[in-house]
Amino acid sequence: MKHLLLLLAWLLASQPVTTTPEIVTQPARVDQAAPDHFPYKVSLLTHAFEKLMALEPSLDSKMQFISLDWQMTDWNLSEDERNELIDHFHTKYGVEILFNSYHQLIEKNKLDPKTNSLYGILLNIEKLEIHSPESVSIIGGKYRSPLGAAGFTATWKKTKDGWETVKVTDHWIS
Repeated sequence: MKHLLLLLAWLLASQPVTTTPEIVTQPARVDQAAPDHFPYKVSLLTHAFEKLMALEPSLDSKMQFISLDWQMTDWNLSEDERNELIDHFHTKYGVEILFNSYHQLIEKNKLDPKTNSLYGILLNIEKLEIHSPESVSIIGGKYRSPLGAAGFTATWKKTKDGWETVKVTDHWIS
């Protein structure tokens, strides 16, 4: 036990202090953060959300909205970037575009209490890992109801023509 305490004390003492008190109070979110300087935010989100939309097209019938949710990451978009996403998805699908989580959608009465189904589609990016500006992994899903959902884990690389899927490691449907 004494050796463990000495090792712990040595590790703590040997680490440089590089954080402010504000950062220390925030929990670390390793592999969740997407740096704000990432140059391809909107194109990556558009590509990832389009791939999620392509899953289980039967979930899309009579959808009234699409909610794009990447709140599990630390990726903040400017108003112009959000408007770019709205323009793309509203033009293509002709429905209201939201930026809400499942719980926020429930609070906004976007869930049919009789069927326990959303009136629209929730596209969710649960984890975003940037390997480099040209290589990204995403875990995401498409949700309509407990028995109407699909998702995947995929890695993409940036090419001159956009984003190309390199590998899909998990693909699930409920």
